[in-house]
Amino acid sequence: MEIFSELKDDLRKKVVSSWQSISESEKDHFINQISLALIVWGSDDVGKKILVKAIENQFSDGSENLADFGLYVGSLLRNNDVSDRKDKVHRAKGIIENYRMKNALPSEPHKDIGI
Repeated sequence: MEIFSELKDDLRKKVVSSWQSISESEKDHFINQISLALIVWGSDDVGKKILVKAIENQFSDGSENLADFGLYVGSLLRNNDVSDRKDKVHRAKGIIENYRMKNALPSEPHKDIGI
């Protein structure tokens, strides 16, 4: 299963648009956070579905900067979207939070307030 094949078409377009508009360093942070998540909670089909749910949560919250991905791992725990991998998702959340702190990434998502 290709990871992004699970995204709905309109969301996939937003992800592609975001990818095209972010800096190279933000792309690296997105890739690194996703890699950390998949390493911890698994890169099988269930793990990929969890990843897609985090991206859906991110974009539905209004954050379209892919580098914010790690901020939405915790939303999976609150919404019980992780089935039998709650402990692994919780562990991934901590690891990604440390990664974000080490790389001085914001603790709040980038959102367009639409002024």
